[in-house]
Amino acid sequence: MTEDKPKEKEDLILFEVEISHPCWACDLTDRNKDANVVTHPIAIKGNTIINMVDLRSHTVEKDIEFLKKHELIKQVEVLAIQPERALLRITATYSGMTFKTLHETNVALLESPLTKNSVDSEILLAKSYKDMTELINKWKEQTDYDVRLKSKKLMKQEEVESLNGFRTSGFFDLKSAKELLTPKQLEIFRLACDYGYYDNPKKISIEQLAERTGISAATLAEHLRKAESKLMPIFMKVLRKI
Repeated sequence: MTEDKPKEKEDLILFEVEISHPCWACDLTDRNKDANVVTHPIAIKGNTIINMVDLRSHTVEKDIEFLKKHELIKQVEVLAIQPERALLRITATYSGMTFKTLHETNVALLESPLTKNSVDSEILLAKSYKDMTELINKWKEQTDYDVRLKSKKLMKQEEVESLNGFRTSGFFDLKSAKELLTPKQLEIFRLACDYGYYDNPKKISIEQLAERTGISAATLAEHLRKAESKLMPIFMKVLRKI
């Protein structure tokens, strides 16, 4: 009698999608191109979902007032607020979120969605290609949903077993940090790094860097200040994980 060979485990799929759909986060970032929203779902009660929300914007107070009046939002609680950032607890309609369809499939959300320029960016893990396709098709079947598969990667079981370490290493935090920067902020920050502005001692001054980019020193310094204010908290979060 021959022993049955153990069945090989299928590869899982790590993938990223971009979704534009009717929801309060997309509506806010469509109205205010400067705003970034990171959503952490914490509880579902019937047809409502409670989210912890990290809102970053130059007009935080106006954005909060917009959210309080949004038809899909039932309650907004301000937990902490700064000039350009707020931590909110938002109770909203569950059916108006991408989570509802996600929870009906064999796909797991790996990182809290980032919403920018009216588009949700989500990183997910599917048990198979079929499960990934099923989720994407379910989203596409819904009215006013525009879904794009941005990237995908096959993952071996042994890779998945170390996925928690992969996540806590800071990869997704750094990816989210990049998404928080405007294209101009990213360009200026990259040039500052390339030309040695952050070296010790500095290899280039703000004024010299401004001459190379063709913008005023004051404008360049402001781009760097805003980029640093977004990146530094993320870098500290990553350092605490290492």
